[in-house]
Amino acid sequence: MQRFVVEPILFAMFGELLFPTEPIEYIIPYSTVMELYELRESDEVISDPRENERVKANLEKVILFFEQPFVAKKLDKALRMPWQKSRPILFNENVTFTVVNAFENAEFGEGFDPVETELILVARREKVPLITDQLQLQQRIVEARIDITVLDVADFGFLVDEPGLEELALEDDPVLVQAPVNTFEAQDGALSASEERAIEPTSNRMLPWVLGGFGLILVLFVISLIQ
Repeated sequence: MQRFVVEPILFAMFGELLFPTEPIEYIIPYSTVMELYELRESDEVISDPRENERVKANLEKVILFFEQPFVAKKLDKALRMPWQKSRPILFNENVTFTVVNAFENAEFGEGFDPVETELILVARREKVPLITDQLQLQQRIVEARIDITVLDVADFGFLVDEPGLEELALEDDPVLVQAPVNTFEAQDGALSASEERAIEPTSNRMLPWVLGGFGLILVLFVISLIQ
């Protein structure tokens, strides 16, 4: 499983991140989840008016996901201690979220804001790449000689054998419309899709036996009436 640090606003901007072809774990600082609510109140998330409308709609989907009761419960448990991580939060078969109760410590001075600092610290602690769409942040990390790997979101698709994200960013973005709001975390103890597929063939094989048994009982009942 590949692992990356990311802030969840990118899921609203690049929904393809949520539908890779192989398993991925996204590690998310808790502060970036809370940042979604600040962005919700903003009239302009990105400068393009048409794209801004799309991203705002997707932003609501992302917020709804994190507000699901069993997701929120895992987030609450992660807040009990500094740097505690949540239990895995399943979005779909290939995507797992882990939320980290990170703490900004101004280690890198005024060159990075608190959210950027937490993203860098989590990437360094977990020893995994940081995905971002901010070219200036990438440049500042390189200039500060911070020992983490930074990936541009446009290059992410090539790492997981997907088409480039720039090519997939179409005017009609069905990705998050298709995303499940009631995900694997919607019910405690919910079965995974693989478990459901394992059960379904068994159920289908049992059906003829159940119907045959019912038919035999019916025949015996009719014979007893005739006698």
